[in-house]
Amino acid sequence: MPRRRLALEAYRVGWICPLEVEQIAAMDMLDEEHDSLPQKPADHNVYKLGSINNHNIVIAGLPLTGNCPAATVVAQMRMTFPNLRYGLLVGIGGGVPVRTENGTIRLGHVVVGTPTGVHSGTVQYDHGKAKEGSFERTGSIPPPPALLLNAARALNVVREREDHDPVWKDAQRPLKRRRGARRFKFPGVAKDYLYPPQNTHQQPDKSCTESGCDPCQRIDRNVDEDEDEESFVVVHQGTIASGELVVKTAALRDRLADQYGVLCFEMEAAGALADFPCLVIRGISDYCDSHKNDEWHGYAAAAAAAYARQLFFHLPEEEAQK
Repeated sequence: MPRRRLALEAYRVGWICPLEVEQIAAMDMLDEEHDSLPQKPADHNVYKLGSINNHNIVIAGLPLTGNCPAATVVAQMRMTFPNLRYGLLVGIGGGVPVRTENGTIRLGHVVVGTPTGVHSGTVQYDHGKAKEGSFERTGSIPPPPALLLNAARALNVVREREDHDPVWKDAQRPLKRRRGARRFKFPGVAKDYLYPPQNTHQQPDKSCTESGCDPCQRIDRNVDEDEDEESFVVVHQGTIASGELVVKTAALRDRLADQYGVLCFEMEAAGALADFPCLVIRGISDYCDSHKNDEWHGYAAAAAAAYARQLFFHLPEEEAQK
């Protein structure tokens, strides 16, 4: 079946993927792919176009991770696609192993940035001014658009009432679409390793086994009784922290999490949300400690993309593009 070629004005949703593995997962969530379109000379982005449930979507990656590249990509995207109304920032993030109303945050879970308390859903923890003996965070980030928050709530309701989880089903799409997609497979709870904050990984370029990390030091955590690890993606909602610093120290993770009530850390949301209404969705691929590695990247990216895909089935009819 030949691809459709639509007008630039037909696209209303921008889907931003900082990493290559996240962009692959996003492409696997499309119902159909569209032909590429001419873009303005000042726009250096490379786009993938398509649709989900009749919503036309622009997918863009980032040349580098970080808030500044995210802001640049968003600005150029909006210049070329004049009718974009909102965006999704979808990818992996580092989780804080705390308990929420949906259980304890674990690898492979999804965190959605939603307003809680004094925060809008995202907090830029490294933006502020130094004062004598302290650091004062300044500025604020706008909350996600009400349309997407309402779609997220509608999805939550459906997932509570159905026997089968549509997010889990969509997280398997990369595995069904082509061979060689093994990195998107669910690694299994047995490979979800959490060490005490004081336990440090000694050799950064080697696995925990090669580095000699003692398995007996891992924190023993049982799967929540209401969580079926093989057929359900657990979704947590709350504050996501954004900053230019890669958090790889459990002590720093816990200090910032306690200070701001953070569930997840990432590096692009503050830049993307500065002038574009977005919902931030992150699949948990590590615990922001020295033991972090790439083993969960593929599945975490697929889980986040699957959640994003399901939102398009809960947007109002009038939002569907002709």
